[in-house]
Amino acid sequence: MKKVVVAVDGSQTSIDLLEQSFRYAEKEKDVSLFIFHAIESSEGKTLWYGNYPVYYVPSEEEVKEKIKQIVNKALEKTDLSRDLPIEIVVRTGISYECIVDYAKEIDASMIMIGHRGLSNLQRFFIGSVAAKVVYHAPCSVYVYKQKEKVK
Repeated sequence: MKKVVVAVDGSQTSIDLLEQSFRYAEKEKDVSLFIFHAIESSEGKTLWYGNYPVYYVPSEEEVKEKIKQIVNKALEKTDLSRDLPIEIVVRTGISYECIVDYAKEIDASMIMIGHRGLSNLQRFFIGSVAAKVVYHAPCSVYVYKQKEKVK
């Protein structure tokens, strides 16, 4: 059975990627999908406890529940003829490293990831997670990019 890691971040691009991954899995038949999300410290938020700020990063279980809701919505929008083997995985760390490490861990045959299209300046300073995954991946990488809307 092929193991496919589908990296999601909750963006519209990753929701569209989920739908694409479901169609791929249904067509290929012998595929297990591992819906993967990495919690980065930037996902946290500052809460105030009296006069003191407390930085709060959501737990893996909290995030897993949110990802499960996103997956279920995407499944509802996709007309599938069968149930797909899907597992939701959440890890904490640097996104591209977590994705690549998990793909190695399960001996994935492919990683599917979305690309939102950073500006050149953003890409220079923070880099593209998709580009880093492509560079470091132990397997094939499918990069999903939304079509630009015609103005």
